[in-house]
Amino acid sequence: MKSVIVDTSSILFGLSKGFDTFQRLKEEFPACRICIPSGVIRELRKFAKGKKKESKYANVALALLKKHNIVIVRGNEYVDTWIVKHAAKYAIVCTNDLALKRRLKSRNLMAVSILMNGSFR
Repeated sequence: MKSVIVDTSSILFGLSKGFDTFQRLKEEFPACRICIPSGVIRELRKFAKGKKKESKYANVALALLKKHNIVIVRGNEYVDTWIVKHAAKYAIVCTNDLALKRRLKSRNLMAVSILMNGSFR
């Protein structure tokens, strides 16, 4: 089965624009399962403890992980490093991190970002 790896940046960006990135990915790529590296959970938990606006979005994201039954893939590396290293095993990477997206594209790997209107590019 093909999979979409989701990065922290696209989760938080989608929520900040009023979109559930996981739901939008399910609609856009219905034949794919949605996965996140365990490092994304670590990042979300770190953000959730803060006082900034992203704290609210991180807490919502953690709740959505359970709602959508997202597959968590174990890894101890820095998240971006893990994604680049393992992206070829998956069909798509969803990230709003432009530097990460460039790294993936330079390796001819499919990377998409969620846009302000909830679509993907």
